[in-house]
Amino acid sequence: MRTEREIVEDFKEGMASAFDQLYEAYCLRLYCFAFYILKSKEDAEEVVQNTFLKIWEKRKSIDSQYTFKSFLFTVAYHVSVDLLRERLKEKKYREIILSKSTVNYNLEEVIEFGDLLEHVELIVKELPPRKHEIYQLSRVNHLSYNEIAEKLNISVKTVENSINYSMNFIKSRLGKDSMIILLYAALFI
Repeated sequence: MRTEREIVEDFKEGMASAFDQLYEAYCLRLYCFAFYILKSKEDAEEVVQNTFLKIWEKRKSIDSQYTFKSFLFTVAYHVSVDLLRERLKEKKYREIILSKSTVNYNLEEVIEFGDLLEHVELIVKELPPRKHEIYQLSRVNHLSYNEIAEKLNISVKTVENSINYSMNFIKSRLGKDSMIILLYAALFI
């Protein structure tokens, strides 16, 4: 039986059978994840489709050293939040979401978290160009430090120092709110 890492490697090479295997393994879990956030079958299905479309488009940049699951759910989360923001513009949809929400589900927290991600993206844009590039390759493209060093023809230590600088810069710009910093650190560091 093949490991997920082997399947992901085949997926990165564009093998449709590997895509099918990953889809079968994760489509239901992604659907449930998206449904929990959006409370809509149609929107959850759309999130699954858009998530798999995005990972297909980004397949060559997937780092098989990291878990595919975390990459997949990170993409699904961003797709869900984007769709949620779009839907919240519609008053009727907002009323449906609020009527279906449970005690454990706090819509405001999801929106605040999405706002935090946007705030971090703006902070990242303030980084010096080279540090911004290294940060993007690491955190967005999920490349390893070695891959980044090789791609940019710099040392691994330079990559490491740049990431440390970027993370400290982001933390300092987020301010004194330790809960936001802890949340950001738990998700991205």
